[in-house]
Amino acid sequence: MGDVSVSGPISSAFRRDGFVEPFRLFAADECHAIARHFGRAKYPPTDKRAAIKDGFVRNLAHHPRLLSILTELIGDSVVLWGSSYIVRKPGEIHPWHTDIESSAPDGRFASVWIGLENTSRESTIQLIAGSHAFGKTIQQVQHEHGVRRGMASNDLVTGWAKELDANARLVQLDMTDGDAVVFDGRLWHVGPNSRSAGARVAMLLRYAAADTPVLVPDFTQVEWPFRFKDRQARVILIGGEADRDANELIRMRPMIPTQAYPLDLPLADDPERRWKPHHIFKGATPIVEGLSCHASVLSPGHSPHPPHAHQEEELLIALQGEAELIISDSPSPDNARIERLNPGSFIYYPAGQHHTIRNTGASPITYLMFKWRGNAFAKGTPAGTGIFHFGNVPADNVKPFHTRRVVEHSTAYLGKLHAHLTTMQPGAGYAPHVDDYDVAIVVLSGKVETLGRIVKPYGVIYYSAGEPHGLRNVGDSPAQYLVFEFHAPAWASRRRRRPSDTGIQPKWKALRKRVAKVLSWFGLLETARRVRNMFWQPK
Repeated sequence: MGDVSVSGPISSAFRRDGFVEPFRLFAADECHAIARHFGRAKYPPTDKRAAIKDGFVRNLAHHPRLLSILTELIGDSVVLWGSSYIVRKPGEIHPWHTDIESSAPDGRFASVWIGLENTSRESTIQLIAGSHAFGKTIQQVQHEHGVRRGMASNDLVTGWAKELDANARLVQLDMTDGDAVVFDGRLWHVGPNSRSAGARVAMLLRYAAADTPVLVPDFTQVEWPFRFKDRQARVILIGGEADRDANELIRMRPMIPTQAYPLDLPLADDPERRWKPHHIFKGATPIVEGLSCHASVLSPGHSPHPPHAHQEEELLIALQGEAELIISDSPSPDNARIERLNPGSFIYYPAGQHHTIRNTGASPITYLMFKWRGNAFAKGTPAGTGIFHFGNVPADNVKPFHTRRVVEHSTAYLGKLHAHLTTMQPGAGYAPHVDDYDVAIVVLSGKVETLGRIVKPYGVIYYSAGEPHGLRNVGDSPAQYLVFEFHAPAWASRRRRRPSDTGIQPKWKALRKRVAKVLSWFGLLETARRVRNMFWQPK
């Protein structure tokens, strides 16, 4: 089994046979992480609408490898109409069927079956190659022959198929954990688990061309003739443009645009509440389900709230004044850990950490906050609460760029949270390029230009993953800024970088991969990750 090349041959195979040969989509540890998420979410295995309810599933459905294949097979405009988490015990069989929602003869559908646990030749789906073009579902054929659901053997089904097309054949897919197969939603298929031990766990993602109506079945009648409800199916737009006449489009949280946001200090306070947040941006990103940023002003002697905890992870950066941080294991401040936070420092709070902030000084304090959420299934232990000091990089350094890493670790929602402080000399800068992670920049001093705008101290810049961006110091003095990188978990890794994106020559990129692979063989995974990421574009 090799990699699928997204070119003409797979389209020809899909049109002829109704499926694409299996290919590797996820590594073993990614499969375990996905299965753990579904186990915690406790979705019923028959729930086909998990993607609409769960951002984790929606992110999986946007996997770039899948999208590149789907757009070739069913067009540039693609919607996701369903997904499900499937567990089959040893000996359990899901009978021969065609998915009722995608049973329309003239529809353009593609389903993706992904093995997660105990996947083998004995436990993967079986299908009849070419059956998508019969113009009849297997349920209709069974009805015509007087055979009830679940009573048709493989030999019987194969015989019926050959009556409709002499070239039809039964295909037993040879797959393992992490492999995926893309097949036409009209195909005749069956889901047995013939293994003697171990439940087989799989995930199914169901797509359609945006202009293809997805049928809404009445599941009180699962045998032929089908009955349908008189309403549109609810779908999520995955790529291209939606066709609202075909299906009901579910509106998702708007994406945060790549943009520069000025922030002029001092900010206005609230004389009554004695605490005032100033909204900067809020929305979804290609990396996380939700990311927000705001600056707050807190009056002397006040705290915005008692210690509280929330699902989001959080960064709090001191801009002006000294803050007192209260870090607790419960909503009570008793026995809480007390820390001081000054400009030049920030704190990271994991999801679920009780905390608050207090101004014990004589002047207002101003601080900046980033909060984000995703689906927690990190490899290993999520990061704990930590205070990080970035201070200042010497402004008289002769290098055009001078960077100092402040923090780099995985979190419950991120494959990696990275922060570094950069000093950029007057006239220095970098050309537009693309990153596969979200970037947020806080300008501390100087004046920089990006995205056609001048950004002065305390301004915030957000670059969405996949969006081209560059930056230049247009002032007369060195500019200093704090950079935060929000990297996706391994399962949601974005497109592969081209050599031109990073400045790494192909031979060095290949060498880096080989070194990382050798290190991973010896179990030095963290070292391998550092080698893999050591050539990042400075910002």
